[in-house]
Parts: sequence; C-alpha cells; structure tokens
Amino acid sequence: MDADPAHFGRFHNLVRKWQSKRDSEKGGPGRRDFDFFEFRGWWGKVAIARIETDPFDVRFVLWGTRLVDWWGVDYTNKRLGEASITPEAWTMVEGRYFQTMHRDPFIGVVCGYLDQYKRPHLKILGIDLPLFEDGALSHVLSIHMEVGLDDEPPDILEGLSMEEFL
Repeated sequence: MDADPAHFGRFHNLVRKWQSKRDSEKGGPGRRDFDFFEFRGWWGKVAIARIETDPFDVRFVLWGTRLVDWWGVDYTNKRLGEASITPEAWTMVEGRYFQTMHRDPFIGVVCGYLDQYKRPHLKILGIDLPLFEDGALSHVLSIHMEVGLDDEPPDILEGLSMEEFL
C-alpha cells in the first residue's frame, strides 16, 4: 500500500491521491474521503464494490458508463460475475482475490480480456484501491483503462513489483 505512485503509469495520480488520504487509525481512506471531481478524466471508468461479509460477497454500488460499454453489462447493484458466461469462475478467482484483499489489504492490479462477456477483442487494465470504514475494508475503488491486446501490466506499470494472483 506504500508502493511508489510513479510505478503505476497513467494511474499514478490516483494512487498518489489515495495514499495522501490514508489514515493509520482507519486503516486507509474511506469512501467519503473522495469527491467525484477528483476523478475528472476517469469518469465512466470507475467502479465501487461494497464488500459484504456475512456471507462474503462483492456487490457493485457503482459501475461506470464506459465500463458498461466495455463489458456490455451494467453491474450497478449486481454481484461480482453475476452477468458473466460462467459466474462460478468469477467466484473462484475474483472472489478469492477480494477475500484476500479483505484479510490483508493491498493495492491490486488487474488485467485481462473480456472473453467471459463475449468481447475477446477488448483487454482491460485496472487498479483496485481498498477503502475503509471503522478500521476494516468496506469498499474497493476500481479504475480501468483499455490496453492493447498484447500489453501486459509490467510493460505499462514499469518498475512495479507485483505478485500474480490466480
């Protein structure tokens, strides 16, 4: 969570802003610490997921208009992977990813093709920034961008140390 924002490529200003709002007592910034206008230039490419804990689930409370264009579905008020071809695959991989983030928060980098939405011609790169309430992870702020089909995170986020999560 202390990674150098310079290693996040086009996301560097977002990571810097997120880090500037961190509060050690709360664990990190909360959803209320951000203003809509702070995301100028990224409008439509932002999602906010609420982490539900009993039972564990991920539900999107915001799914940007550009994300709707890319995925071909509006995930606002829907569960993670609910509208994909194979929702169980989302639960096994992305669900475990968010459970890991819930236990031990980190800045996540996600990248992949949208073939689960019959859009294999699109590849998306995103960052996931944990948001906190009462010292616990409550939401995840995700910001995305389209990348070339051959692009990989290390090519775009030069110098960033990453662990692969599958």
